Amino acid sequence: MRRSAARVYVDTRSGATKEAGDIVQAVASGALTHEGIVADLFELTRGEKPGRQSPDEITLFKSVGAALEDLAAGIAVYERSKG
Repeated sequence: MRRSAARVYVDTRSGATKEAGDIVQAVASGALTHEGIVADLFELTRGEKPGRQSPDEITLFKSVGAALEDLAAGIAVYERSKG
C-alpha cells in the first residue's frame, strides 16, 4: 500500500479495520494508518469527504461485504424488475 501511493477508501471503517486482512496487515506493519483511510461509503455519499480528485489519482477500495451493500443491490434489482 505504501508503494502504490493510492488513496484508500473502504465500505465501512469498522469492518475494514477489523475484518479486511489487507487493511489490518497494512496498519499492523505501518504501511497504512487508520487516518490514512480517506473515507468510507457513508462519508462519500453524504459529501463529507472527497472522492477521486483527478484521472491520474490512484484509488484503492476495500469492501468486506457490508449488509448495506446487499440491501442496496436488492433494492436496485427489485426496482428494475417492476419495469
